[in-house]
Amino acid sequence: MGAADSETGPGTRRPAVAILAPGGQGEALAQGLKAQGLRTLVVDLDEAVDGRLAGRAQILLVDLCAAPDNLLDALDQLTETAAVPILFNETELAGRPRAWLKRLARKLEALAAPLEMLAEPEPDSQRDRGGVADYSGPMVWVLGASFGGPEAVKRFLDSMPGVPPAYFLLAQHIGDGFVDLLASQLNRSTRFRVLAAADGLQPEPGTIHVAPVASRIHFDETASLRLRPDPSPPLYRPSIDALLEEVAHRFGPMAGAIVFSGMGDDGARGVQAVAQAGGEVWAQDSDSCTISSMPDCAAATGVVRRRGTPEQLSAALMDYLHARESARAAQ
Repeated sequence: MGAADSETGPGTRRPAVAILAPGGQGEALAQGLKAQGLRTLVVDLDEAVDGRLAGRAQILLVDLCAAPDNLLDALDQLTETAAVPILFNETELAGRPRAWLKRLARKLEALAAPLEMLAEPEPDSQRDRGGVADYSGPMVWVLGASFGGPEAVKRFLDSMPGVPPAYFLLAQHIGDGFVDLLASQLNRSTRFRVLAAADGLQPEPGTIHVAPVASRIHFDETASLRLRPDPSPPLYRPSIDALLEEVAHRFGPMAGAIVFSGMGDDGARGVQAVAQAGGEVWAQDSDSCTISSMPDCAAATGVVRRRGTPEQLSAALMDYLHARESARAAQ
């Protein structure tokens, strides 16, 4: 397929983005990203799958808007054989403000950056991380999910053998206005107390708070939730990365993360923050996901300690939490 190449000048270090967009908005994406200073080339499915991107691009943007069946059928092969990292897009470009393209360009640049360019981890002490002083509540686990996530999370919760001594925050990529509906559905269909996150709520064992779309969750000195407006909305909403980083910053080794089914790579940066803070990181296995890109990207960071089906992770979590409780009681 013909390339819509754009250069930013001889010797440029800006990444080249290969765009696979059989639904029809490939050229528009290429021109929009070109305006943000990136180099772009539009490719077809064969080029993306057979390794021809090596040396030509640093990242592949796969556009799923109006994608034909042959692309959806080839996603597993694509994620296994593509020579570069992949970012999935599900958003129609038409009518989107320039700021959206700017955020997309920043995301692509961040994913294309070499790992050695990542920032140094924060100091390892709980005080230096700004953690909640004298926190003695339950472990705080973030459940991150996107496409296929609601079913995976429901399976995880349904198979839990009892109510665990842990508090959960669910960050599910979802449309604005659907947070209350998701919380209500999970509240009716599981043994857990599930509520939309609200200002002033505190972590309680067996409780799940669903993260809002338009605000970010923070914690005050008493570990209470505080919702703050997000002045620069992320590419993914709610941002799993942002929530994981906040939980890691506040709760350190009392933080945990499980990344479930989803497109894209949201959560891959956040799980590194949890691991650096001494927390625990797990992910759903590829075979049980509707789309495995998100947990696979998390696993590619090297910090995921356990992978499994939702049911396997559920049983393992109960064992893990009881073992922690026993170890603390024996101290």
